[in-house]
Amino acid sequence: MGEVRAQPLEWYFDQALPSWGRYDMPVVEAHDVDLDAQALIRYTSSGAGDDDAAELTVHFFEEDTRFDEVWYRPEAAVKRLAGFQRVLTPDFSVCVDRPVVEQILNTWRNRWCGSLWQRAGLTVIPTVSWGDGRSFDCCFDGVEESSVVAVSTLGARDVRPGFMRGFRQMIRAIQPRAVICYGEPFEEMARFAPVVVVPYTPNARVARRLPGELDGR
Repeated sequence: MGEVRAQPLEWYFDQALPSWGRYDMPVVEAHDVDLDAQALIRYTSSGAGDDDAAELTVHFFEEDTRFDEVWYRPEAAVKRLAGFQRVLTPDFSVCVDRPVVEQILNTWRNRWCGSLWQRAGLTVIPTVSWGDGRSFDCCFDGVEESSVVAVSTLGARDVRPGFMRGFRQMIRAIQPRAVICYGEPFEEMARFAPVVVVPYTPNARVARRLPGELDGR
């Protein structure tokens, strides 16, 4: 297989997706989500012909290189994801040790994919991630207030204070109806918003939410 290349950035900019904010961030619109039926499958375990696709939500909480084809081949990505109940937006890395311009671009790519997928008829839940305080200027843009959003605590154990600082800022900026957390949540998260917990299960094809009532305000 030959090398896969993205379209020139101008092509992505010219898709006429709804946008707002300082960085013209594409918008992922809010919609109703059945929080009682959350079963997540990682992108690399998913396929267009999965028999149970209509019951599953595709997530991208894995290394960027394992899913960045959704950026390189957006039309093929829509075809692959179309049969699934829902999709999270791709979690392109927003890292504290990377330049701010990269954090802005990866947030923009996250929202661009989600907005495009919604235009194609997919049901989309925005994934929200952040780096240090410099990223707060952009990383909550493009998500409508009162949305259900998704986050992951994978790899956040050693940076808990920084993660929670960003989490609190996200709550102020988006005021989410609920937060789907992939991985073990920090207990203080439930003080700020209802949290749906989907445990990280490294060897399982599908990760299902823990039973019980939503925690949160």
